[in-house]
Amino acid sequence: MSASAPISRDVARQAAQWLVLIHEQPLSVAQQEACARWRQTDPEHERAWQRVAYVQQQLGGLPQAIAIGTLNRQRRQVLKTLMALAAVAPVVYLGYRLGAQQGWMADYRTAVGERRRMTLADGSMVNLNTGSAIDVRFDAEQRLIHLVRGEIMVTTGADAARRPLRVLSKQGLMEPLGTRFSVRQFDGTTQLAVLQGKVRATPAQAVPQMVEAGEQRSFSDTAFGPSRAASELTSSWTKGQLVAEDLPLPDFFQELTRYRPGRLHCDESVAHLRISGGFQLDNTDAILAALPTTLPIKVMYRTRYWVTVSKA
Repeated sequence: MSASAPISRDVARQAAQWLVLIHEQPLSVAQQEACARWRQTDPEHERAWQRVAYVQQQLGGLPQAIAIGTLNRQRRQVLKTLMALAAVAPVVYLGYRLGAQQGWMADYRTAVGERRRMTLADGSMVNLNTGSAIDVRFDAEQRLIHLVRGEIMVTTGADAARRPLRVLSKQGLMEPLGTRFSVRQFDGTTQLAVLQGKVRATPAQAVPQMVEAGEQRSFSDTAFGPSRAASELTSSWTKGQLVAEDLPLPDFFQELTRYRPGRLHCDESVAHLRISGGFQLDNTDAILAALPTTLPIKVMYRTRYWVTVSKA
């Protein structure tokens, strides 16, 4: 049978389950023997195992957030589904597609809750926010930063070869003109906020527009959204802060969720509340612990990764 032929879903699921078990904790001798027996009982089992191992190698290993021993049920299911799909589909295509979408194969990336600052070869400064990934391609024609996912803050540097600096998102291309700006990738839209200088934004299927300093615009493939004010608060995450100005509590928790693993649920009983203040992102548990002192809410932990906020 061809190595690229589909594998039955049952066998793919079994291979994924073994992979999950291995990455949760070291296998006991009995478990190692059981895994070996499973691989030896049927050539299809071994082919599924090799397929999964190949995809894992193509992705450069498992993401750090997955390959830990405290996986909750949701994460285990995600990994099982991912590896089962990898075993069923053609490995080269799917390995590339999944890796590209999740940013696991990107040049630079951050995990959930992690932030990173770097200086590129031309002197440009790039900050990566939580759960972000970029590819960087400098050639004779241009300096290109491809935002695969997440959010970045860019401070442009001078280039002796006068190559244009460009940022590519899923919806279009942005070309800054001596500037400092942030780009955030949403599902279906790109959000551009310019703090200094100006940026020419070109959606995939729309006429380019110039976004000036102090202006924020979102755009899809085909159109721009309304202009909004952009302020230095846009960059507060680069200093490790989440700043809220009269923000609805559900929106606040939606932002906070970006910086912590697991599920953070805001009950409808407190959805009408609003919040203001600056919060240190390096300890999201401390943020949650402090909220009941200023708001009529209670924070309940089912686990470290499952938190519900409701009326006190």
